[in-house]
Amino acid sequence: MSEPLIFPANPSDEEMARMYRLQVREMEDVAMFLTTPEGRITSWNVGVEKVFGYTEQEWLGQHFNIIFNEEDRAAGVHDGEMQVATEQGRCVDVRWHRRKDGSRVYMTGVLKGLRDEKGTLLGYSKVFLDDTARKRLEDALTQSNRDLQQFAYVASHDLQEPLRTLSSFAELLRLRYRENFDQQAQQFLGFIIDASTRMGALISDLLAFSQLAHEEGGGGVSVHLDDDLEAAVTLLKASLDQSGGTITHDPLPNIDLERNQMVRLFQNLLGNSVKFRRREVPPRIHVSADRQGKEWIIRIEDNGIGFPPEQAESIFAPFKRLHSREDYAGSGIGLAACKRIVESYGGRIGAEGRPGEGATFWFTIPVSAADQKSFGSHGFPSG
Repeated sequence: MSEPLIFPANPSDEEMARMYRLQVREMEDVAMFLTTPEGRITSWNVGVEKVFGYTEQEWLGQHFNIIFNEEDRAAGVHDGEMQVATEQGRCVDVRWHRRKDGSRVYMTGVLKGLRDEKGTLLGYSKVFLDDTARKRLEDALTQSNRDLQQFAYVASHDLQEPLRTLSSFAELLRLRYRENFDQQAQQFLGFIIDASTRMGALISDLLAFSQLAHEEGGGGVSVHLDDDLEAAVTLLKASLDQSGGTITHDPLPNIDLERNQMVRLFQNLLGNSVKFRRREVPPRIHVSADRQGKEWIIRIEDNGIGFPPEQAESIFAPFKRLHSREDYAGSGIGLAACKRIVESYGGRIGAEGRPGEGATFWFTIPVSAADQKSFGSHGFPSG
């Protein structure tokens, strides 16, 4: 039976200490306990029984490693925590733990070394918060996203073959039986071929989008961001030659991210600027980098057709198009892929623009992922 909480009008230090002990003891949502320097448990509260299932009699005197899974005990995780808490004052523990009945509970805990005024280690205090519900929801969402990615990959991959067959036979019909078709039949056949071509491009983009999650770590680590930009410009050479476009850039930082994704990011953003150029005006694109606080901001500025400011957020949605296919080809996947790449590294992406005045696309990279060295400016004129 717990002692009743009685609050005197002017409590003494001893009464305040007693009330504090009772308050801690009666806490249900937080498991708290103390141990000896060897890790033997010396205190208990209601939260221990609620979270781990141990009564006070079952709990006191045990080593606190009883709440660790067998594999973690075998690996000496608890000893490692005690060593860190001894040397650094505290150790944060986020992992699955074991309840009395053998079931698992996901906990966030802090083990703190307790010392007297002379610095002598008296023992440890441990505070646990039950994070099982959040962890299970997070795992469920992760699995759901993985399933959706796999479905998109399989669906887009399996659709390509029948579409190629449709397109090939439609083209054969037009080549072999051109003289047998009247003007309207020729027009209908053209519609089929054009639709097949657009669908093929859409499926290819969807396949590439679904593969982004599987590319991490598979394409090498960037040495200089300049090199990734140059690689992207090389891939866009045909478009730049055709449009007379020029791409320049300021010194860019070193970066420690997956190289294929950074090249794809630059290729999509630069290609977007080349595509949405003004008629009879060669595209001029400039890339710059700016360190602000804990992140790098990379900007891609162009002199293209721009877009209404109110559409700045919506353009990064999958399949979102601001212009008709007749005016500008594409599926609307490119910028969505850019957003996915940037956010996978903890960054942000956005755009600013006005109709007829060009656009500026920007994305951020946490400084923790980037070296602060940078290299010389380069220009990449067409041809």
